[in-house]
Order: sequence, then C-alpha cells, then structure tokens
Amino acid sequence: MKLRLNLLTAAAACAFSLTAHAADKGTILVMVNSLDNPYYASEAKGATEKAQALGYKTSVLSHSEDVKKQNELIDAAIGKKVQGIILDNADSTASVAAIKKAQQAGIPVVLINREIPVDDVALVQITHNNFQAGSEVANVFVEDMGEKGKYAELTCNLADNNCVTRSKSFHQVIDQYPDMVSVARQDAKGTLIDGKRIMDSILQAHPDVKGVICGNGPVALGAIAALKAAGRTDVIVVGIDGSNDERDAVKAGALKATVMLQAQAIAAQGVTDLDNYLQKGEKPAKQRVMFRGILVNQGNADKVQDFNFKS
Repeated sequence: MKLRLNLLTAAAACAFSLTAHAADKGTILVMVNSLDNPYYASEAKGATEKAQALGYKTSVLSHSEDVKKQNELIDAAIGKKVQGIILDNADSTASVAAIKKAQQAGIPVVLINREIPVDDVALVQITHNNFQAGSEVANVFVEDMGEKGKYAELTCNLADNNCVTRSKSFHQVIDQYPDMVSVARQDAKGTLIDGKRIMDSILQAHPDVKGVICGNGPVALGAIAALKAAGRTDVIVVGIDGSNDERDAVKAGALKATVMLQAQAIAAQGVTDLDNYLQKGEKPAKQRVMFRGILVNQGNADKVQDFNFKS
C-alpha cells in the first residue's frame, strides 16, 4: 500500500517525476491502467524496481483505460526522448498506432499483460497464459462442486481478450460435466461493485445456486460480499488474479481458490528485455512470451504477496 501511495503521489505531482536512486542510463516510462488497482500497482512496482537495479530513472503513469490519454502520454514520452516504454495498454486494437509511432521514433515499447493483434511493432509482448489459469481454477471448481449443481459465471470484462480467453477455458472444462448447470452468465466489468450487484440479482433469481466462477479477483470479492450479506456460506467461489485481498479470502475459506498472475515478474522481464535491446542490441527470441499463473489455495496462500509468489 505504501508503494502504491508513493506512486500515486509521484504521478500526480509531475508527469515525468524521476526516482531518486537511478543512475544515468536514461529514463524508462512505465504506463499501466490504474495505480489504484493492486494488480497494476504491482506491475509498476516490478518494473520500477528492476529498472532502478539496472541503472535507469523511471517515470510511472496511468492511462485509466483511456486510449486518448494513453496516446497523449506516449507523444509526450517521445518528446522527452525516453529510452523505452513498458506499457500495459488501454485497448488491444486502438493502441497499435501509438505504439508504432514510438517505434518509428526509435523508442522501443514492451507490452505487458494485454497484447495487441500485430507482431513486430512492440519489441516483445509478455502476457499470462490465461487459458492455463482458467483451466486450473475451473478444475478446482468442478471438483469442489462434486461435478454437479447450479452455478453462475461472472466474467471480468468481455472487451478484454484476456477475459474472453478465461471464459472459454472455464467452459472447456465445465461443459464436460452434464450435471453442471449454468443458470447465469453476466459481465461484471472486472469490478467489485458490479460483481456484488450482479451476484445480489442472481441470488434473488436463483436462490439454489451452488457455485460462482469469476473472471477476475475483484469480481470474485464482490460475489463474496453479496453472499456474506445474504448469509450464504454454502456457495463455492473461485476467481483469477491473486491479490492480497484474494489471498486473505482464500485463507478465510470464503474463496475456494484463485490463480495468481505474476504481475511483478512479467514487468521485470519486460525491463530486462528492454535493457538487453538498449545496451546490446539484442531482441527477445520470441515476439510473444507467456507466464503461467500459480494456483493458490489454503495450502500455499501464505506465499502470495503483491502478485509475487515467495518460493
């Protein structure tokens, strides 16, 4: 939390605030969706710590899922002649032109988390294996449901390809079990508030629901809040993300399982790839790289901290 507040303060105070401990390799711009969101704050943390360790100054900004704001910040970064950009982009398709503009200005862009549909524009695209993450948590869900019963699905944001992939992987597992009966599938837009609101409605329409599978962590926590308010402790909930709040919900038994996405690790890898290119001219061997999610249950939840898994 302390780091997140520091990042917010820095971003608000100056668009290109520079960290105090960097050396003289130049500045790397780190731009994520929102520094209020623990996942994106962890991306910023991973990138910043790695960049400082390699001798760069950093500028940490958020675009708030606003493509226009993102593009303006990239234009400003080009004007400032930053050495490179680590970007979790605002929109997979609409971001291509801005990334290409930076590339043409000689500024390499490394994409993390959210991909774009074209190759050879970004230096590399480092994402999570959302299909693997969805499959692993779906298998836990089916097992804990006893392979039968009524369930609901709350997707995280169907405008995001990552969420679409997770939903597809859920169903590739669950649809193999004919006694698993879907009573609702709604898009909760990735937020706790929408997750709670939709779960409230589902409980009214389907009081016999036995399970909820959620596309991300905030949605799962919203569903848990609705179930708690309704006095329901018999509904199985699973999700994907692996925030500290989810970790605590797993330890308390309210969340059966989640898959932790390695936010800090993918960001740090992005900075390493950027440094290898800037200092040695070495490009990553592959255009697209995927990190596996880590299944988190009561047996290993203690190892989760800020989207990092302590081995």
